[in-house]
Amino acid sequence: MTIDYADEHTLLAPLPPVWNSRRIANLRLERGWTQEELAEYSGLSVRTIRNLELGRVRNPRRSSVDLLVTALGVTEEPRLPAFSPDRTPWRGLRPPDTAAVGGAALIDPFAHTVRANRLTTFLGPGGVGKTRLALEAAAQTGRHFRHGVAVVELGALPAEGSGPDRAAEVLHQVRRQLGRGRMPSAPGAVEAEIDADIEMLLVLDNAEHIPAGVMATVRELLATHPGLHILITARRRLTERLGANREIQPLALEPAPGEALRDAPAVEFFLRHAAERTRAAADLERDLHRVAELCRRLGGLPRNIEFAVECLRAVPIRLMLAHGPAPEMLWSHDQALLPHQRSVAESIRWSLDLLTDDHRRLLERIAALPGSRFALDEISAERTHPDPDGPNPLTLVSDLLDSSLLLPDPAHPYCYRPAHFVGEALAAA
Repeated sequence: MTIDYADEHTLLAPLPPVWNSRRIANLRLERGWTQEELAEYSGLSVRTIRNLELGRVRNPRRSSVDLLVTALGVTEEPRLPAFSPDRTPWRGLRPPDTAAVGGAALIDPFAHTVRANRLTTFLGPGGVGKTRLALEAAAQTGRHFRHGVAVVELGALPAEGSGPDRAAEVLHQVRRQLGRGRMPSAPGAVEAEIDADIEMLLVLDNAEHIPAGVMATVRELLATHPGLHILITARRRLTERLGANREIQPLALEPAPGEALRDAPAVEFFLRHAAERTRAAADLERDLHRVAELCRRLGGLPRNIEFAVECLRAVPIRLMLAHGPAPEMLWSHDQALLPHQRSVAESIRWSLDLLTDDHRRLLERIAALPGSRFALDEISAERTHPDPDGPNPLTLVSDLLDSSLLLPDPAHPYCYRPAHFVGEALAAA
């Protein structure tokens, strides 16, 4: 007899800290089992296993935990490997307690890339979840490094071209985390050494605005510290020749075949955050088509969805859809975020500010075109206007694609459209 998901809402005892969603999924995968097989061996329902691994159930019944322990063959807790980042030496920002949408099945391939390559870059538009996925992958691979994980936030550094050599500042930030002894208070002072034999995963977060400085630092670190692996997050490619690039995609807007609309990754993410932050969660469960439509208009970007959930505290979903939603509705009070991460408008402006004048002019022309998408022929045909001596726009499109300000149309090769809210941001600039 299986235990139905509804029974999990009877909270008898908290889940022991080591038995978090990531731990359950890792132990199952370590044994080579599917969720269906674990359900069969434990007597729990497949839906319960899925919700445990996705972090939807934070305090399951003690009987369920006992069934999992028995099925997975766990005996004495001290003999278990440390999958939790709490047991890995860790410096800097930690991953969230709740599991990412997609769970271990999503994270495993990225974690494998990080472990297999000394340099990995996670690429994607602002708000797609690069930082979270990097921290999740670091948590999964950190146990393989003797000195654990260090996370260095680079988003507060000024962009290149606006001051002194950024490579020195990046290296200073890294040494603050990795160096031994007392650190100096400013760049240029005598800096503490990084142990030559350090074995660690270093995460450099938010690097798109200082590409040359980051890559100069990375080359130096990789050459002098053979036990160091580096994971970078950035909105655009920093290198094609060194390491591995992995593109992070927005959350899928459609459910897998045979699943309900609620199980579409974007919808699931929306509902999970709504349950934590608003009183409208029960109403949203009965209004899934509006939720799915709102997720589509938000581009499936997790941070945009989080902003929309915050807006739901004061504005019902029907009015959000009636008004777009407009970019000015999508923002957060969270001061832990960097300034360019606190609203859709600031996020797009951050990417726009990294463009050259030629790129920006082309993007403005594209945004003014009628229709939601365009073909390259339309752009090349307009070269004579407004600047016949300017650069060929065909040479600029790939840069706009790399910066995620243009998106490809998967149904029409060599057709593109501006990313969500880019047109509004350009008009407001």
